[in-house]
Amino acid sequence: MKVKRLFFTFVIFSIIAAGLWSQEAEVEAEAETPVTNLYNLEDLLSATQMNHPELLKLQEEYKRSLLDVKDAWWSLGPTVDLQASGTYMLNPPLGAMYINTDDIINAIQWNGVKPRNSGQRIKIYDGMENTLYNFELTLTQPVFTWGKITNAIKLYKQISEIKLSQITQQTAQLETELKTRLISLYYLNKILEIIDEEETYTDRMVEVSENAEKVGMLLHQDVVDAKIQAKELEIAKQDLLEQINDQLLELKRTSGIELLSLDDINFDFVADLEKSFTSLMEKDPSELESQALSGNQSSIKILTQLEGVSQTAEKIARGYENWKPDLALQMSGGYSGSRFPLFEPNWRRKDDYSLNISIGLKATIWDGGKKVRDVSRKVSESETAQINKANARSTISKTFNSQWNAAQVCKMKIEYQELKIESAAAKISQKEQIYESGYGSETDVLSAKIERCNAQIEKEKQALTRAAACLTIEYLIK
Repeated sequence: MKVKRLFFTFVIFSIIAAGLWSQEAEVEAEAETPVTNLYNLEDLLSATQMNHPELLKLQEEYKRSLLDVKDAWWSLGPTVDLQASGTYMLNPPLGAMYINTDDIINAIQWNGVKPRNSGQRIKIYDGMENTLYNFELTLTQPVFTWGKITNAIKLYKQISEIKLSQITQQTAQLETELKTRLISLYYLNKILEIIDEEETYTDRMVEVSENAEKVGMLLHQDVVDAKIQAKELEIAKQDLLEQINDQLLELKRTSGIELLSLDDINFDFVADLEKSFTSLMEKDPSELESQALSGNQSSIKILTQLEGVSQTAEKIARGYENWKPDLALQMSGGYSGSRFPLFEPNWRRKDDYSLNISIGLKATIWDGGKKVRDVSRKVSESETAQINKANARSTISKTFNSQWNAAQVCKMKIEYQELKIESAAAKISQKEQIYESGYGSETDVLSAKIERCNAQIEKEKQALTRAAACLTIEYLIK
């Protein structure tokens, strides 16, 4: 018995030990597995495309435009209409009809003995029944319409293509907007880190100034100036935090990700974007401008399509001009009787059924010149579309050149701030050596460090401005 108990205890201990070992292994595996919950550019772009209200509305408009195209195609075919009615009459208008036999006898010229009048009446019609049914099936087929139907099909196709182009343009615009917001958050966060560093210097500057004032080495005005500098930095930091919060709120709205913070975003894509900006600025601006003004550019493409819509609408309006008749074939079959079709007694011998074939013609002879004015309106709309296209090309050219010049100026300012940073770093080293030797003051070192921070902040601001300009240029040449 003791051997069995020992064996049973050993088995239980082995099972518990194995369970504990497996749990430790799972914990170690989870610890070794990196947690990747950050949203990269592709994730945010995909979420924005799925949730952005403007893009979703354009997609629904495109779906409706496809339905309009199908409706326009079906206008070429026949339309079939059915009319049916059933009536119950309490007092039918026609009652039973009788004839007097004596009238028949008297109307006959008898050669022999005339029959005696009997006064008998014979029913020749039972009268209308209380029910009356009417059915009519009509088929109308357009034959010739001066191209109005075919041009309408073309018009709806053009409108559908415009909707698709607008979706493409909106998608590109959202991508540019998303990149701009993300890169703004990236640079604003870097500026915030520099401000935090500078804040330590300004706070120390205030502290040193107050101590120097106590021993009579500084005037009170110098202390106030140090406090003003610290307060200005505090205000700038609050404004910066507000800008970051606004950008995050807009990202939440467009992407549909409610719980989105700065720490949830992976900014590794910024390095590739900066390389693309550098490559973009090395290209020939005249070639980029030609690309932005080409027919493949989304805005120009949409305006060209709108111009085609105006021209097609003009053709349709000309089809409605006076003395241009439309021809159509109409076939109709009907039934009118007291019983349902095919259930009426002797229905083959009755004339309750009808079949008609017609050719119809419709033309406007005179309408006070309305049709002529409609054509003039469409011609004016076509000319307006051409003006809009020319104006858009001018606007795109102006925007491109202004953004290109802004990016070039930012590049020079970045180089200028880098020189200031390098100069400030050398000045800091020099001031620190003088301060450590006992001849300088700590305020000189702090002032040099604050100067370097200001140059770093200005550099990041210029980098953000350059990024926005380059992203705008990239959008214009798409």
